[in-house]
Amino acid sequence: MLRRKSILILSVFLISALTACNMPSGAEPTVDLAATVTAQALLLQPGSGGAATQEQQPAFTATPEFTATPELTGTPTVPEVTVSVNTNCRTGPGVAYQIIGALVIGQKGIVVGKNSATGYWIINNPGSTGTCWLFPQYATVSGNTANLQEYSIPPTPTPTFTSTPTATPTLASPAPVNNVNITLTCTPDGINFKHSGTLTWEDKSNNEDGFNIYVNNTLIASIPANSVSYAVPQGASMAPATASIFEVEAFNAAGKAPKKSVSKGCP
Repeated sequence: MLRRKSILILSVFLISALTACNMPSGAEPTVDLAATVTAQALLLQPGSGGAATQEQQPAFTATPEFTATPELTGTPTVPEVTVSVNTNCRTGPGVAYQIIGALVIGQKGIVVGKNSATGYWIINNPGSTGTCWLFPQYATVSGNTANLQEYSIPPTPTPTFTSTPTATPTLASPAPVNNVNITLTCTPDGINFKHSGTLTWEDKSNNEDGFNIYVNNTLIASIPANSVSYAVPQGASMAPATASIFEVEAFNAAGKAPKKSVSKGCP
């Protein structure tokens, strides 16, 4: 480039000198060749403000280096737990402790502690407040569990038993006795007789409180349950051939059984 510029300037100078020699004296040149050459020289200089004869090449710009963005691992900063089966969450490790929550399939729980002896995870109670112990068999924990707090097993709760009331059967009246009989003793009283003897029967119930003994419709005695005989004392004088009526009646708190009787008199 510098060489071309020098040749151009020298050529212009020689042309100017030859022209000046051939011009008549006193004539004024119509073109200032020196100024023209100078202007053209300036146009060829970089930064002269004129239009360049060749397109200037843009300065080289370095391609920036690519900085890789680190991939996310997906590991949560706080340990989380999911379950493959809907799982109860209790106040401690085992069925002796009360159920206070649950973790269902598709739900995530936040793990806040562990018990290494039992394998249970202590989590924030889902949908409630506080913490609870999660059965580990169906649990999958993600995240760093090395720094989790170690929880102690709480005291086993004392079970509260609710007594079941025993149904009290409805008490029924006793069954009537059967096969009532008397061995009659006749004691003369003038022309009359006094009746006495041993009264017997079959006990046909197992819930009586006792038996009532009647002679001629008058209650003369009440004897204990399971009795099967009674010694009838002498009664009032009875005319010959007049029978006395002896009756046995089983009873309890529910009522009385029908009376069973036997009649007998002296000849």
